Amino acid sequence: MGSPDGVDLSSSAREQAAALFQTQWQIYRKVVDNNYLFHNDAYAALHQFLIDEQRAPFSFLDIACGDASPTFGALADTAVARYVGVDLSEYALELAARGTSLSCPCVFRHGDLADALTGWSEPMDVIWIGLSLHHFRAPQKLDLMRECRRIVGGSGKLAIYENAGPDGDTRDDWLARWDGQRPNWHTFTPAEWTTLRSHVHEYDFPETVSSWHELGRAAGFVTIRQLFASPTDLFRLFVFQA
Repeated sequence: MGSPDGVDLSSSAREQAAALFQTQWQIYRKVVDNNYLFHNDAYAALHQFLIDEQRAPFSFLDIACGDASPTFGALADTAVARYVGVDLSEYALELAARGTSLSCPCVFRHGDLADALTGWSEPMDVIWIGLSLHHFRAPQKLDLMRECRRIVGGSGKLAIYENAGPDGDTRDDWLARWDGQRPNWHTFTPAEWTTLRSHVHEYDFPETVSSWHELGRAAGFVTIRQLFASPTDLFRLFVFQA
């Protein structure tokens, strides 16, 4: 696997990751608004996938949804019939509930990513996880992807946009490319960059393309496709299906 083996992040570490969202909202908005992590491109690829392949009404589970604004854009003009967003940040969920542009029923639930998936009992057609699984080491990623496979059943799909490097990449290689982005992040102050960089170096555990495929197959998915790769070679969007 591309990520080093080891124990799962502690609950306090996950809470600190959520606190970044809550207390450093301006940093988060700068990342999204300036497309530094290629959110626009990834969500455009997700949108096209949903338009092309989910033509019948479908349910959509958005794990670690944040304020869900990019997801709402990706779901526009699709056949989505039910949306459920889950996040650890109550502030983010309030923003999502106020900002939803979807005409289908929408539910917002407060909860931890891992707890939400392991305790989920309602079948869903599509699960979406964007830039959240990388906070877990490979064995825990596998556990969570197995839960996703259980939830989507025999015909559903798991789509993820996550830290993913080329085969042969190490975590140090990936982090060096992350650090190399600094000259292009013009709107970030030195303090903002340091805050985000410190978070990434401590809590981000990327996989290689092959290791994401291995995890998908081990979780019970048969077909694995890559829909988008960031120009920085840091992130990829995969779709897993039975």
